Amino acid sequence: MDRKIIGIGELNHYVAAILHEDYILNGIWLRAEISNLTYHKSGHLYFSLKDENAGIQAVMFSQYASQLNFLLVDGMKVLVRCQIGLYEKVGNYQAYVYEIEQEGLGTLYSQFLELKSTLEQKGYFDKHQPLAKYPAAVGIITSKTGAAIHDIIRVGRRRNKTIPIYIYPASVQGQYAKNEIVWAIEKANADAIVDVIILGRGGGSIEDLWCFNELAVALAIYNSKIPIVCAVGHEIDFTISDFVADHRAATPSAAAEIVFPNLADTVATLKYHIRTLDNIMKTKVRECEVNLNDLINRPIFKDKTKMYLQKIQELDLLAEDLNERIQDILHKKKMELNLNLKQIEKLSPIATILRGFGMVTSSSGHVVSNVDKIAIGDDLDIRVANGNIISKVISKQKDIKEKVK
Repeated sequence: MDRKIIGIGELNHYVAAILHEDYILNGIWLRAEISNLTYHKSGHLYFSLKDENAGIQAVMFSQYASQLNFLLVDGMKVLVRCQIGLYEKVGNYQAYVYEIEQEGLGTLYSQFLELKSTLEQKGYFDKHQPLAKYPAAVGIITSKTGAAIHDIIRVGRRRNKTIPIYIYPASVQGQYAKNEIVWAIEKANADAIVDVIILGRGGGSIEDLWCFNELAVALAIYNSKIPIVCAVGHEIDFTISDFVADHRAATPSAAAEIVFPNLADTVATLKYHIRTLDNIMKTKVRECEVNLNDLINRPIFKDKTKMYLQKIQELDLLAEDLNERIQDILHKKKMELNLNLKQIEKLSPIATILRGFGMVTSSSGHVVSNVDKIAIGDDLDIRVANGNIISKVISKQKDIKEKVK
């Protein structure tokens, strides 16, 4: 029996022709959910169509994608008009999409929008800590086996190899990812050795990225005292973590570009500032030299003797003025003293005696002003203007008026 042997290319071409000619598969409408969506820079859209039972790869070329009036997202429920065909080069069975109508949102995407709305209303998207311009150390939270960690380290080392990198490995997909990411964030905060954290992974479907839409992860990011740069997915992939983080980067490589300052630029900036400070110092020194020379060349500083003589003359004038003020004060005080002495003299017993009166004192020296204070036989001293009279009491007699009282 003759065997018919053909190449793989011929086989794929034959199958593709059969699919193309099947009128049922040409222009068929499918009800499905968008997944693994990629907006290519060419304008083409690549995604998966799935339901609860199965899935199929799909492509929408740019001439049809440009006619969409809404943005496709993972989890979106749609109706698509397409042709089922075969991508001959690799033998992939896929849908070539011409038209898409939005039917509704998938379950996961609905949960995403609900949590996003709740956290936004509570202000969880408003806390944005500034990133350190020159971090002393950088922390990375991602899978230790994924491409993201290699991209971050490669870019970080290229930009600034002097900055230490601390890796906090965590699953970024699957049932354990949520708890491991939360643990890594809390561990980095407890260690307190890094100035910024990059939380990242590559792109994927909404299912792949779902751990970054978990409430526990969002709260851990929000409560972090260390600024976090979220670098999850590619340009069009947004997660709850992106909104809560202090900064969002499109890719892990872009995050490294943001976090690691370029060493060459830093050195150039420092050299610029050094030159600027050097020029400022030289300018100030020149200004001080000019001012100093100007002072030195002034006439008053050239003839130093004249300056001293002027100061001596000023001192003499001040001394004369001070002496005059002192003499004036002494003269006034002397006049006040003489006046007070005259007043005292008028009030003194001596003045009374000089007017013809005498002052009687007992032998003990007490002034006798009352006859009751002396007794018969007491010795008395009578002071008169030109001397003293020593006498003895032989009798005493009270005033008549005193007797009447």
